[in-house]
Amino acid sequence: MTATAGEVSLAWDRHPSATRRGTVLMLPGRAYTCEMPLLAWATRVLQGAGWTVFHARWALPSLPERPRDVVEGVLREFETVHKEAGPVLVVAKSLGTLAAHRAAERRYPAIWLTPVLRATGLHPLAAESEALASRLRDYPGPNLVVGGTADDLWLSGFRGTGTVVELPDADHGLEAADWQTSFRNHERALLAVQRFVTALPE
Repeated sequence: MTATAGEVSLAWDRHPSATRRGTVLMLPGRAYTCEMPLLAWATRVLQGAGWTVFHARWALPSLPERPRDVVEGVLREFETVHKEAGPVLVVAKSLGTLAAHRAAERRYPAIWLTPVLRATGLHPLAAESEALASRLRDYPGPNLVVGGTADDLWLSGFRGTGTVVELPDADHGLEAADWQTSFRNHERALLAVQRFVTALPE
């Protein structure tokens, strides 16, 4: 995996917790970086709960022919270079949720934000979406899935082995036409993230 395709770096922790829980790899969307609102605040939630967070970044001007290879390559880099002693948590959005296959092999607890469950728009790869939906339906570790009913890539009524939070009229960024609703959507998602990580075994 080259730096131009993907790389991993430690997220700045403004308010480090005295208690260390483990290590998080945060995998963004193709154009939704870890610095954008949903993932930036999720980082703060995780750091506040004692997790060391690493951010993945990639330069993908267009969707690669094999996007899963790109995402899994970044996860492999994290496992080889950055993973610390203790538990590992994977947090992924959109394109990053293609890491579910490798994460499942390792039974990592995981948070899947707006997974690519249908093939449309910027994610036209039917085989990838179908395989991801199947993988999340029977994910073997603790997991949280968050999606919105106004997201073309979401399957309304989706259910898996973990907690599913479905936000009415939320789009692929979990936003809506007005900022107040968007704010509440993000708050609901972040509270779900907080509950999930709090419930994980020490």
